[in-house]
Amino acid sequence: METIIALATPQGKSAIAVIRISGPAVQAICKTVFPSFKMKPRVASLVDNSLILFFPAPNSYTGEDILEIFPHGNPFIVRKLIEEICKIEGVRPANRGEFTERAFLNGKMDLTQAEAVGDMLSAQNAQTLANAQKLLNGEISDEIKKIAENIKQISATLELEVDFAEDIGGVESGEWRVESVLKQLQSLKKRFRVVQNELPRVVLFGAPNAGKSSLINALVKEDRLLVSEAPGTTRDFVEVLLHLSGGDILLIDTAGLAGEAQSEIDERAMQKTKEVLNKANLKILAVDGSIPLPAEFAEWKEIADMVATTRTELDCPTNLGINELKERLNSIFFPKEESEEAWITSERQISCIKKAEECLQRAVQAKAVELAAFEMREARNALRSVIGEISDESVLNAIFSSYCIGK
Repeated sequence: METIIALATPQGKSAIAVIRISGPAVQAICKTVFPSFKMKPRVASLVDNSLILFFPAPNSYTGEDILEIFPHGNPFIVRKLIEEICKIEGVRPANRGEFTERAFLNGKMDLTQAEAVGDMLSAQNAQTLANAQKLLNGEISDEIKKIAENIKQISATLELEVDFAEDIGGVESGEWRVESVLKQLQSLKKRFRVVQNELPRVVLFGAPNAGKSSLINALVKEDRLLVSEAPGTTRDFVEVLLHLSGGDILLIDTAGLAGEAQSEIDERAMQKTKEVLNKANLKILAVDGSIPLPAEFAEWKEIADMVATTRTELDCPTNLGINELKERLNSIFFPKEESEEAWITSERQISCIKKAEECLQRAVQAKAVELAAFEMREARNALRSVIGEISDESVLNAIFSSYCIGK
């Protein structure tokens, strides 16, 4: 087994970087590169201006010896250190997701939990992050294992009938138990949810100088966008990140709309606004409350999801209007979950669960015990594939290659 090394923090300058090493050459690396390091498990030591931690096998993330080095976050220092360590025999740069793959292969987590690591890395809101933590803690895995064990017990009974009964004529005696397992699988299927990793897009639109840019600045509590009394300051759409309590969304400022374009630039800007509106998850019509409504208000209101009146209550000193708008956006995109059950996010997992369900349905309908026993074995194997007790190399490559290097 080769020893792998990777930078576990993003590329570029930072206060501290993290270099992760896993494999049998960890002790040789310490003797060669950090001879003064005492290798006390989980005791941080400062060596050559770097903090070092040692996690001995099997009590580590990967189940192997792990060394984590925390040097200054100068890319030159990090690169030279990794190059020096890679000179040691048996050490090579890690592939994407290889640390987590080794954790799976070494029995530190099952495949469902390993996929949950990916969910944690890509989570864009609090709910998705909380669900990933539940999956990582084994909530779905435990349910799958219990169902697989139930199928195993039913299968054992059927196998005995195959061996000792000359002509059973069906599986009626154990059918009620199969139906119970089927209901469990059908319940699991209902908990499948496609996780959107793209941030919700909230587009603000309206007449020129309606206060769209000012409203976004008030929401993010920064002067992120140029504001002017002159109409037409915004010519192209601008994206600004807004942090809400439940997660992040994108606020998109757009060029003002009007009944007629005053120039070719105005026409192109308004066309761009319409294109952005077509891709919006939510459309907010900004209206200047200090002047009469624009002639196009009724038309625009038809396509808007909500109307925000600017230069009135939204500009008051207490910012009550701003806070209420943020709370409303949070409730729209990140509603509180009524159920505390973990949901399934993997197409691979739900596909295996559906296959197990189909096998059980065929087992119930089977006219011969041999066929029923075969279908029960297939159903159990499908569930074992969910948690990785049965796994294909191409499936593992597809999962772990989507992770970042160093994870």
